[in-house]
Amino acid sequence: MGSSSLAHTYRTAMRRHRFGYALYEPAPFARLRPGMLGYLDDAYQRWHPILDLTDPAVVQAAGYGPLRPVQRSPPDTRRYGPLTADKVTETSVEMNAGVGAGAVGLPVDVGGLVRYSTAGGFGAVLLCGDEVVSEGFDFRDPFSLWLQRHAKLLFARYPDAKRHGLCAVTWTYSSTDVGIATWENSEGSVTVGTHVGAAGVAKVGPEVSWVRGASSSGWSTWKDQKRVVFFAGVKIKSGLFGSLREEPEKNWRSAGDAFVVQDGENAPYTVSVEQFGDDWYHIRKAGEGGHIAAEDSDDSDDFDESDDFDESDAFDDFDDSDDSDNSANSDDE
Repeated sequence: MGSSSLAHTYRTAMRRHRFGYALYEPAPFARLRPGMLGYLDDAYQRWHPILDLTDPAVVQAAGYGPLRPVQRSPPDTRRYGPLTADKVTETSVEMNAGVGAGAVGLPVDVGGLVRYSTAGGFGAVLLCGDEVVSEGFDFRDPFSLWLQRHAKLLFARYPDAKRHGLCAVTWTYSSTDVGIATWENSEGSVTVGTHVGAAGVAKVGPEVSWVRGASSSGWSTWKDQKRVVFFAGVKIKSGLFGSLREEPEKNWRSAGDAFVVQDGENAPYTVSVEQFGDDWYHIRKAGEGGHIAAEDSDDSDDFDESDDFDESDAFDDFDDSDDSDNSANSDDE
């Protein structure tokens, strides 16, 4: 795993599901909900909220211009089966006298057992015990434009956000019963149970339920409140003038994905703009297993650092003259 944090490794390994950023420590929905502005720390572990962009009074009091009108979509609720990291294999376990449900920490009435493991290296399984609520805003342009307009002021007020990147949350996936298990070698594994009625381990229908069983490293569980397991949105991140060093979540789509900020006496710097988790509309049409794309590789997301950013293609600088110097009121706790 190198020097990467466990949260960063988990996030990377769960990108195959295309739900956006996967959180190793699911954040309370009250702190990370559609419309929130904030950032993840350098370990991609803890979410730091700043303010709710959909609350005009809060935005104005913080000294920012308003967000363009946005319409929230009705929540979509469904159950998902186990969501696994890349390179995790799934094996049906025959139940017999030697290997019963009780032996792997499951109720005796389960109808089947499934084991998840890896041949080597990192593995993870996310299993929510109740419905997953998918909700947010269909359109991201208002959030993207707001971030671009206020990038200079935001980065001046929040140096940590300038270093880690600043996110406007547009979509979340949350549950009130979350379980995450991870392991780091071939000896790690997780066993889950299915109640009678399952058509197959890859499908989850109305008559199917999954139960968390034994794990080589144990389950981390959250049942205290509604928590976000994935979120999508728009992210801005500063870079060196002339080039961008951050690997994007998606392929660059146009020169409009970056612009230059003139920072007074300091050196100008580029700001990258990326939308992440923007395959959410495919998710609602996907099979009940929750797997979105067949490919499990991040190769398509590679960014060639030798491709310098062309200043002539940059956005014009945004005028911050209408922003006051009042400090923003942070919601961070």
